[in-house]
Order: sequence, then C-alpha cells, then structure tokens
Amino acid sequence: MPQPNDVALVVDNPKRDLRGTVLTAYQLAKRGCRTAIVPMYAQGYDLPLLAPNVVLLNYIRQSNEELARSYRALGIRLAVMDTEGGILSRKGLREPNTWAGSLRDAGLAVLVDDYFFWGEAVREAFLANSGMLPEQLHLTGCPRYDLCAPPWNAALAYRRSGFVLVNTNFSAINPAFTRSSAAEKQIFRSLGWSDAYISRWFEELEGVFPRYLDEVEAMARAMPQQAVVVRPHPFEDQERYRRRFAGVPNIEVDGSGDVLNMIHEAKCVVHLNCGTSVDALLQRKVPVSLEYLNTELLLDHTPLPSRLSLRPRSREELVEAVKGLVEGRTAFDHDAAFAEIEPWFYRADGAAAERVASVLAALPKGSPRPSLSHAVRGGRAAPSAGQVLQGLASAAFGSHFVGVLRGKVAASRKGKDIPPGDVQSLLDFYAQVSHGPRYRARRARSRLTGLPLSTIEILPE
Repeated sequence: MPQPNDVALVVDNPKRDLRGTVLTAYQLAKRGCRTAIVPMYAQGYDLPLLAPNVVLLNYIRQSNEELARSYRALGIRLAVMDTEGGILSRKGLREPNTWAGSLRDAGLAVLVDDYFFWGEAVREAFLANSGMLPEQLHLTGCPRYDLCAPPWNAALAYRRSGFVLVNTNFSAINPAFTRSSAAEKQIFRSLGWSDAYISRWFEELEGVFPRYLDEVEAMARAMPQQAVVVRPHPFEDQERYRRRFAGVPNIEVDGSGDVLNMIHEAKCVVHLNCGTSVDALLQRKVPVSLEYLNTELLLDHTPLPSRLSLRPRSREELVEAVKGLVEGRTAFDHDAAFAEIEPWFYRADGAAAERVASVLAALPKGSPRPSLSHAVRGGRAAPSAGQVLQGLASAAFGSHFVGVLRGKVAASRKGKDIPPGDVQSLLDFYAQVSHGPRYRARRARSRLTGLPLSTIEILPE
C-alpha cells in the first residue's frame, strides 16, 4: 500500500490565515497525510530538516525564489496558493494576465509543480500566459472562505454585536512589521513592481489616508449613539489608529482575532479598496466604500471591492447609507454583487480546503532528503551573516528556541508565531462540528537532530 504524502503548509499571517490552513491540514489528515504547518519566517530553517514530499507556498515571486530553488534541490515538490489570490488589479503587475506572464518571463513558473486558484478568471489567465500545463492548474477556491459556510461558520462569534465595522487597508504606509516606508517599498520592489508605480501608489495612499481617518471620525460623530469598531489590516500598526481616535467616544480600535468573526456580528462594513468587502458579501453583509476618496490609480490597483459595494459620493451620503443599513431600510442587490465575485471566488461552499487536500494527497511523491547545510543557510544561496547565525543557532538548539529569543528582541515577529495550542483548538473544533476524526497538534522535530522546531505537525489522536 503506498505511503501517504507528507505535506507542509506555509502560513504568513496566522491571525488571517491560520483557520483556513488548519482546516486544510485537517482534511489532509483525514486522507492519511502527515501534515506540517510552517510559520513563513521559519520555513527556510525548518523545511530542509523536515523534507516533506510537498510544500504549499503562500506565493511565488522573486523575493522567495531562492527558497523555492532550495526546496526543489532537496527533491521537494512545490505547490502554490497565493495568500492574495482573488482581489487583483485592472492594470499593472497584479492584473492576472500580466501576473501570469511575468512569472513565466522571470523563470518562476517552471519552479512550480502545482498552482491552486481562488477563481476561474485567474486560472484562465495562467492557462493562457504562464506556460504551465492544464493539469498543473487547480481550481479549488480559497480555504479561508470556508469559514463563511456551514458547518465551519459555527466558529464565527465576537464579543459584541450591532456595531458598524470599519476595515482599514493602509499597511503599505502604516506597516506593523517593517521599520520604514523605504523598507516597505523594497518589499514591493522585490515583488517586481516598478519604482515609478510604487512611488505614485505610495504618494496617493499618503494623500488619501488622513482624509479616510477624517471621514471615519465624522461618520462616528454624526451617529453618537452608534458603536463603531475600527479594525486595522493585520499588517498595520494599530497604535496609530488608537491615538487618532482616542477622543471619539463611540469608536473602538480592535485588531484582535479574525475579521470574519467581526463581520459576522457587524451591521455593515465600511472600507476603501479593501478585500474584506468580499468577506462581508459572503456573509450577506453590505460593504460600503468611501468611493468619493478614491483615485484612478487606487481603483485600478484594486477594482473589485468598489464594484461589490454601496458607493456613497459624499460624507452626507455615507452617513445616510450607514444609518439606513443599521436601521434596515437601505436596499442592496446581493445577487448583482455575487455575480461580480463569481469569476474570482470559486463556489464559496465550505469545501475549498477539501478540494485542495484532495489534490495534494494524490500528488506523486519524490524522494526528498533532509539537509543540515540547507537549514544553516536558511534555504538561501548567499545568506547574510545574520541569516547564517540564525541557521547555526537553529541547528544547534532548534528553531523553536531561536524563535522564542527573536520574539523577545523583535516583538512584531511574535504575531507570526503559531502556538500548538491554537492549532489544537481548531482541530478539535473541526472534528466537533463535522463529526469527524480527532487529531493532535505538537511541535515538529528535526529529522536530523530531533530538536523542536517552530513548525507544528498534525498527528492521529
């Protein structure tokens, strides 16, 4: 009898992505696969010591090309499901056809064995422009959105209800995990964007941001008895919002937990060019876009959220629309909005994780080998001195120990950690609501040294 695949799933932001990733891991475990959940910043140190058959990356760009090549050198099969795979651009690098062609031209598409897609529109663009074969391109939907459908939506609870939710989307200019605008621009540069586009985009974001904050305050003050919760993007600095709205009594800033829970209990969702408009729509809540603040560039960069939303044209219309939604008298055509997202978000039936797991479990297995030298280099061909030092420490003491130390030095990295208890709670919940088998989560250990890693593995109970 053939042995099941060992599969590693890379997680960028646990606050946003962990529930969908653990649901995928749960479905893999039901198919007999050994599954590991890998924090993104630990992957270069952990994966060479685990040597899974398959790794599902959260993106493929020039910024992680060295990692991808190192995994292939170890005989690991590469699959990709983009963390940002449905809210795309009308022009530029993030337009689907341009995106697919750029991966082909940069030599990145040939590194990928399997690509998973949120929706048909992007798969069709890859089929036409990436050079990849049809059997490599899998239309599954995104497991994150399984939480919007039964039975998994039983997880969506929040400590209050009846509030107006304001979601922000300014992580490029208000980052939580980088130290400066220059550092943030370098990230986008490494993803292949031109300096001219980055400069224009940042300039327009900087111009809109203070006006957005002013409109949120004005809306809240126009409805003094209505609770307003401002939720920063998971990659944003929350303190900036707390300082800005400290004097507005009916505004609370809360970036904790998962946005799906907050949307579940909100009256409506106010935003500007934010992907959570889709999250709102999938829960039959109305997204409201501050469209009168938009610019042509920002709209082209992320066009879908506006098309899904109510679009007030002034502060007065914004207040009236939100009041009407709170009171249940503002009309909204959900069917028309769903027609807009259909090409970009496949089915939304709660079965995306199951579809992803079915493909991953059936992939052919190679003969991957663990490598201490790859782990010391962090999966990089030419690592920096700091990266080598971290690799040596991880090899000597285990990446879990090094990660704890790094969390004490760089507090922002703690938000990227994945505690085994969090994974266990999700596994228990999924087993309960689906009446399925139970599994346990524990910290993975190196195949070469036996030391504990930052990665969490899923085992039969």
